[in-house]
Amino acid sequence: MMKKKLKRIPVDVVSYIQIETESIRDANDKMMISSYCLNKLELVNWYIQLLEAGSKKYIVPQSKEYLEMTRDQLMECHKKIMQVKITPPGSRPIIDIQYPKGYEG
Repeated sequence: MMKKKLKRIPVDVVSYIQIETESIRDANDKMMISSYCLNKLELVNWYIQLLEAGSKKYIVPQSKEYLEMTRDQLMECHKKIMQVKITPPGSRPIIDIQYPKGYEG
């Protein structure tokens, strides 16, 4: 039986989620990045389970230590995503001008 080599978890996945979290503007943004993060977390947990079980069917391309570190970072990312407060559209200023520091008008 051939072992199936699984895809690597990209090293930039945590950075990508952190950057996207900073640009959350509405509930749709929050849901999209939350789903993406949870999907990656589920994948990482599955890879860890395969390593712990000594799977004969799959080759996990990363170490358990790396996967556990990534899992912890993803869990932290998801906590931050859920802490982002969404400003209702009606309460946002229509024109939000960012004046330079020291500007007196």
